[in-house]
Amino acid sequence: MRLRKHDGAGQRRSKSQNALLACCILTSPAWSCAVYAGEVPQSDGATQHSESGDIVVTARRRAESLERVPAAITAFSADQLIQRSITTQSDLQTSVPGLTMRQTQGQNSLTYSIRGQTVDAFSGSPTAVVPYVNDVQLNNGGAASFFDLASIQVLKGPQGTLFGRNATGGAVLYTTVAPTNILEGYAQVRAGNFGLLAVQGALNIPLVDDRVLLRVAFDITHRNGFIFNDYYDEMIGKTSRQNGRVSLTLKPTERLTNTTVFEYDRTGGTNTGASYLYSLYQCGEGNNGLNLACGAAATYNPTAMDATFGPGAWNQYLAAHPGTFPGGINALAEQQRQRGPWYTYAVSRSDHRGRDWFVTNTTNFELGEDLTLKNILGVSRSDTRDNQIQTADPYGIQLTVNPTSGMSGNRAKISQWSNELQLQGKAFDGALNFIVGAYYQHTKNHISYPQSYFDLLPFVPRSGYTPDFELKNENEAIFAQGTYDLGSITGLNGLRVTAGLRYTWEQVSLEHLPLSPVFGALEQKAKFSDPSWEAGFEYQATPTLLAYVKTRGGFRAGGLNGVAPPIPVTADRGGDLFESEHVKDVEAGLKYGGRAFSRPARLNIAVFNQWINGIQRVQFPVVNGNVIAVTVNVPRAEVRGIEIDGSINPAPWLEIGASGAHTNAKFTRDTTVLFGQVFKFGPYPDTPRWSGSAFATLFASLPQDIAKIRLRGEVYAQTGQYFSSTAGTTTPRTRLPGYALVNARLDLTEIKGTELTAGIFAKNLLNKGYFLGGLPQGSAFGSNAASVGEPRTYGVELRYAF
Repeated sequence: MRLRKHDGAGQRRSKSQNALLACCILTSPAWSCAVYAGEVPQSDGATQHSESGDIVVTARRRAESLERVPAAITAFSADQLIQRSITTQSDLQTSVPGLTMRQTQGQNSLTYSIRGQTVDAFSGSPTAVVPYVNDVQLNNGGAASFFDLASIQVLKGPQGTLFGRNATGGAVLYTTVAPTNILEGYAQVRAGNFGLLAVQGALNIPLVDDRVLLRVAFDITHRNGFIFNDYYDEMIGKTSRQNGRVSLTLKPTERLTNTTVFEYDRTGGTNTGASYLYSLYQCGEGNNGLNLACGAAATYNPTAMDATFGPGAWNQYLAAHPGTFPGGINALAEQQRQRGPWYTYAVSRSDHRGRDWFVTNTTNFELGEDLTLKNILGVSRSDTRDNQIQTADPYGIQLTVNPTSGMSGNRAKISQWSNELQLQGKAFDGALNFIVGAYYQHTKNHISYPQSYFDLLPFVPRSGYTPDFELKNENEAIFAQGTYDLGSITGLNGLRVTAGLRYTWEQVSLEHLPLSPVFGALEQKAKFSDPSWEAGFEYQATPTLLAYVKTRGGFRAGGLNGVAPPIPVTADRGGDLFESEHVKDVEAGLKYGGRAFSRPARLNIAVFNQWINGIQRVQFPVVNGNVIAVTVNVPRAEVRGIEIDGSINPAPWLEIGASGAHTNAKFTRDTTVLFGQVFKFGPYPDTPRWSGSAFATLFASLPQDIAKIRLRGEVYAQTGQYFSSTAGTTTPRTRLPGYALVNARLDLTEIKGTELTAGIFAKNLLNKGYFLGGLPQGSAFGSNAASVGEPRTYGVELRYAF
């Protein structure tokens, strides 16, 4: 057993690039890690502080320096996650150029969007950006796994030739800290406004020296809500989370390493939901020649109700619904504007309950010096129940309640297991790096959506229905990819070519269960298969400059939407089937990691053009008196853009940097048919045209070695974005405004020469109100609701490593 001191984050400092690489490979059997060099040595012998350092990533399933991987990647080490106060998925948006975290139904319903690729709520579509924990797909949509992480890597563009499941938008890789042969650990506590109290820690124990290694970690987080619901006189948005993780590494021989990770997460609290009544359509209002739905405004106002049900009807309605807003929905919309984003008046309950667990098992067996057999097994279960604010009103326009059966809350129970077998190695005297493998995944998803609409008691009895169904998915794939060094052939050292191919077979089945109004419908099945591919050149022109160009193709399998009518045809013919979505792209980039004006600097630039066919999107038509979600394939779209990320140390005590993305997304063929009606899509949703951030970090030391100081300030800004696919036609006024956020953090590290760190952090310092997404149901109800971001939050943090 060895004892060794660590820096303030509990991570070992490395002395060279080679040590970083060796450490990554030896301590992470999954080969999925990012190592941070907190200090960059200078040629003059001085020490240069830096946030960036050198990061080792595994985007190509082997450990490489981030600056030498020919792809657009943003990666964070454990230290960087602390320095940037990244504690949930939502925090990634301010640090990853081109990444948008959508909230269709609040903070417990998160969806990634990269380069215009995302997934709509209630669609039944596979996710376009796949999250992984230890190379196993993660199913839960909350933030339960953000503790004791070694790294996060965000890969952009179509994925499929290397990572578990084919994806059209990207992949987000979360890697937990692996057990090491060192007795070590840490404890951390955070406290702040809105009643924040978060405690986490980890203990690493070598049970048998270099043979049996154990790590135990936990996280307990509680925070009160930040949106006031006037209907119930309560704050919503409460977080209550308890997580535990056990990791065990076995090394019975020098060639064999096996690591098992088990994590259990329990979450509670309340959903923020789509709590802001964002837009409302009046009867007679039109948009581009179409008459807009106006059910909300036509129903819930005194004049209309008295005209429909007789004089005094509105007062009778109010008497039957004590506590509701008396002025009607038009007056409520005006009050919403006056009181701002962190206020709602909604009759919907918003409780959230979730229980999740997963197991990952990674085995590496070295067959020879240049050949490794690797197996990745994953098993997970997720069970969530959510009452949601979906229409942001006190009148019951839409509730996640079936008053007929008494069932309340949308429920999703997901079980999944997967296995991936890989053979990695080198050939031709190391000129060829290759990987071949096979993948299998089985997923079962039981979904119940109790619904009721337009509560009109005492004039009309309440009724509802519950889509209740089970989706099964089987994914089988074989893949191969290799990178060959062309130096010996061309005489141009540093020139390499990469080619990869994957073929995937997917089968989807849908069965309606007893609570469903269409229970008894025949089980449906659909099969999809397609290739994914990658080809490209990279040129390491100098030790500090890499240029590359590549093209990729991928697909997102079609499926069956359990909320739509159980007819095995596509939506244009009135059914629940939707076809696969296909993507191809071209990306070119430059990566520089060296010196500028004699100072350490780095700069990454990527430009891309992406073509998409059969884009999977959701619409909300009214069918047989019920609002349903129908998944359609919009014919074509094109997304092009540029992403830039860079930093420089102009002085030993200062680092400045910036990142940004310009994304131009549009439907190029935008018309489809839905239940006999022509729908025109556009503008393109969930994709701000411009986004980016800038930061500055100051480094200093207090006298007499009291502590080291690190002060970081950051500004993130983005332009507006749409949260509806049909803002130009049936759902206008669904454009969210742009915004800017200011964040800051002050850390005192190595206090009195110990491993104690104290920090003060603040997010959204200017208390800016802003929106992160929405639920566009204007075509059905005549109203749309938006999800709001957090107000100013701040707190203190203490961390001790040993």
